[in-house]
Amino acid sequence: MFKKQIRRVRNRLLFAAFLGVAGYVAYQILLDDRAKQDINGMVTTLRDSETQLGDMVNERIGTIMDEDVVAQNREQIKEAWAALGY
Repeated sequence: MFKKQIRRVRNRLLFAAFLGVAGYVAYQILLDDRAKQDINGMVTTLRDSETQLGDMVNERIGTIMDEDVVAQNREQIKEAWAALGY
């Protein structure tokens, strides 16, 4: 049973590696410079969009904490540990 799972994982890793190499070769050999520029532009746009979306979600949810609040919480925790004798 364990060997079967290891074989399955190995096969998936080999397939992923094959796809990566095939994609790289296709990118280098089959695409002209204009197509490469378009793909690079698309990747840059996607990366920028992901960053903007993450920033919007963080602002909406409020996961980015103000440093003053963090410092205040840190001091309260230190005082609580000190009161316990640590």
